[in-house]
Amino acid sequence: MREITIGLLGCGTVGRGFVELLCRERQRIGSRDGIDLRLARILVRDDRKPRAGIDQRLLTTSAIEVIDGSDIVVELVGGVHSAGAFVRRALARKCDVVTANKALLAASGRELFALAAHHDVRIAFEASVCGGIPIIRALQRGLTGDSIESVSGILNGTCNYILTRMEAEGLDFAAALRRAQEAGFAEADSTLDISGEDAAQKLRILADLAFPAESTIVRARVHGISDVTREEIEQARSRRCVIRQIATARRAHGWIDLRVERRELPDSHPFAAVRDENNAVVLRGRAVGEMLFAGRGAGSLPTAAAVLADVIDLAREPRASMAET
Repeated sequence: MREITIGLLGCGTVGRGFVELLCRERQRIGSRDGIDLRLARILVRDDRKPRAGIDQRLLTTSAIEVIDGSDIVVELVGGVHSAGAFVRRALARKCDVVTANKALLAASGRELFALAAHHDVRIAFEASVCGGIPIIRALQRGLTGDSIESVSGILNGTCNYILTRMEAEGLDFAAALRRAQEAGFAEADSTLDISGEDAAQKLRILADLAFPAESTIVRARVHGISDVTREEIEQARSRRCVIRQIATARRAHGWIDLRVERRELPDSHPFAAVRDENNAVVLRGRAVGEMLFAGRGAGSLPTAAAVLADVIDLAREPRASMAET
């Protein structure tokens, strides 16, 4: 049994889900893969605050302590500046990194991937887009033999929840947003979600994978949903249509066209059936045609499952330097 130590940066909703899932699945993973995933340290703001299901002895307020004592660093603090500093240190210390941080990858992904290559380590980021849906793996592995022509999808669970509650319950936008906040799908400050910027960040990550040669030149249009009215929803329904926030990336003569916008879709469209916090992505390949990926795109355990899958993948395929120790 080969032991892999994991340092966890952040113990919020997804972090707690990751700890829960790792504890639940650790023995099964060990029996199946011959690896013992041991959680070494957890970075928190307050290490005296009790957290249900978390061993208090693992908690620390020192990121250096977490990073320097780990084989794999899991970054779940969010944001760009502090998270970026943590990831850079982990890479420089020759630690593999798993992150769910879409904002960091959208802002600094190319620099961080170049740094990882320089230090002969890896960054895995399945959980950064669409929670538990394995869309990153599909683009990185399953479809590498095909040429992707377009990527489109419902990438933001908060917006989808708001729009489907307006549709199902006749709520206005403000009431549907409050319902999303009460359900835990929207933050108190929901600007990133409802402005379309969250979906745009995720779309840029997918576009970089789908169109690596062309994605240095990008034209983006982003429109949020805060001005959607109940009347607009009702008028669409009278035409047997629904309103959804759709993110689309396409090749366009040497550059990439990115759009996040609300669209009226016929109720026969595959995205019309995607409701509440669920996400869906359609990839169109030159050889395979259209492929639909759908499932829970938000929530503690679905996202934690994607994080744990990345950890397992990295642990299964150790770098040569790690295998020799």
